[in-house]
Amino acid sequence: MKKLISGLLLSGALVAAASSANAAPIAANASPISIDTPLGAVNISGQLSGLAFYQNNAVHAYPGDNETYFDVDNAMVTVSKTTGMFQFYVQAGDYSFPTVGIPYDKSSDQNSFFGAVPIAYGKIQLSDTFSIEAGKLPTLVGAEVAFTPQNLNIERGLLWYQEPVFSRGVQANYASGPLSVSVSWNDGFYSNVWSSFSGLISYAFDSSNTLAFDVSVTADKDNHLGENRQPGQQIYNLMYTYANGPWTVSPYVQYQHKNDHPSYLCDCDLGTGSDWGFAVLAAYQFTPEWSLNGRVEYETASGASPSFSGYPLPFGRSSNAWSFTVTPTYQKGIFFARGELSYASLGSFDTGYGRDEDKSDQFRAMLEAGVVF
Repeated sequence: MKKLISGLLLSGALVAAASSANAAPIAANASPISIDTPLGAVNISGQLSGLAFYQNNAVHAYPGDNETYFDVDNAMVTVSKTTGMFQFYVQAGDYSFPTVGIPYDKSSDQNSFFGAVPIAYGKIQLSDTFSIEAGKLPTLVGAEVAFTPQNLNIERGLLWYQEPVFSRGVQANYASGPLSVSVSWNDGFYSNVWSSFSGLISYAFDSSNTLAFDVSVTADKDNHLGENRQPGQQIYNLMYTYANGPWTVSPYVQYQHKNDHPSYLCDCDLGTGSDWGFAVLAAYQFTPEWSLNGRVEYETASGASPSFSGYPLPFGRSSNAWSFTVTPTYQKGIFFARGELSYASLGSFDTGYGRDEDKSDQFRAMLEAGVVF
């Protein structure tokens, strides 16, 4: 059975399980390349896709943030070993993170931060129920994940934008029956300072209903100037998933808090900031090839964090925003194509859309096509 959030919630589940029964993200190649080695079977898979879009009220903040743009948003190869006591997972290449209502960063620019190998970890499977892994890990936080084929929509949501994507750390996993638990000590938002704890617990009541809760807590840490310019913060998500027949529906709520911190621009404290939001992800599978996927979300910020900090929302103090996204999707074997219409609207803001950042909304039309191999 294809599962959306319940599959993505499991530690290391970077590609959702696939069949034609339930709506879900792009299904991975059912027959990846497998090579017998002295260590055991090593699998090679990947994805290659291009992205084109039109948007109004472009901010022109980055080279890819224009009214129209084309990009190779995924050119990734994955090498993994998933059997035996010693396992590993490595994913490398070009990638981008299109996000609704957020200026688009082209794929080549992402490598300057996470590198050409965003995920690479080793894993020790100590028993059928317990494992330990270490390296560059995908986050345990949130209902959406990093790469476009892994999500219902081409663009990730505003709530996803507030979360860590990858972290360097160690992680322990336990899974038995309906219960799955993962805990990690890591560097949070890729700070290279191990000061974050994250955890995820998921319980499947039956084959259709799953409830999950995740948390990430980061301690205050000093930068190289010896000043506390990286305040600690907390993120919490409560997520429910219903997957039955052609339907997948997953509502969730998110809360974040950022500790008191000094300003980069003045000799003063900015105080605390907080952010809460909710979203509903949904998909309906019409045929084995066609599905219609969507997302609606709302998010509001409060406190003293200013717009230049990008937190809690990138739109400024006491801002709020909502978005709506719909994504018709076609997949036949290893080929997939999907269109997308999205709309983001700001109820209040300091920093908005357009060249002068004074516009309150943005519309996008996207097309993505490619192959999984």
